[in-house]
Amino acid sequence: MLKLNIKYSCKNKKNIPTKKIIKKWIKKITKKSINYIFTINVVNKKKMIKLNFLYKKKKKETNILSFPIINILNENEKLILGDLVICKSVLEKESKKYKFKIKEYWARIIIHGILHLTGYQHNNFLNRKNMEKKEIQTMKSFGFKNPYYI
Repeated sequence: MLKLNIKYSCKNKKNIPTKKIIKKWIKKITKKSINYIFTINVVNKKKMIKLNFLYKKKKKETNILSFPIINILNENEKLILGDLVICKSVLEKESKKYKFKIKEYWARIIIHGILHLTGYQHNNFLNRKNMEKKEIQTMKSFGFKNPYYI
């Protein structure tokens, strides 16, 4: 089972995939035998710059931040993996820049973020290759292109 909370701190919700679609993407990555809880916060650029500086000490916008909380079970035996914060305007700008359809880029960013929450990293060559392989497989399973072949 998967519980997904989505919070919106941006005024315009146009082009944001539905909760049902996002859950479909997440379920492709997570284990079916575990009950997960995720939160996705969709924010504006100003909020993302503040969060990026507060947590990463980078005074610039970014498309996504992930905040893992691995291995915490709540009272209902659900695994809380953490939060994703997505900047809608940055995501839209990048989808045009990299020639992705908007829905496809949302999928790419969310899949990438969920992989981080489930333990994947790209902090060295081997980890990066493993994470990219999983991301490519997941994207292709939905009929999307390889996100690393731009």
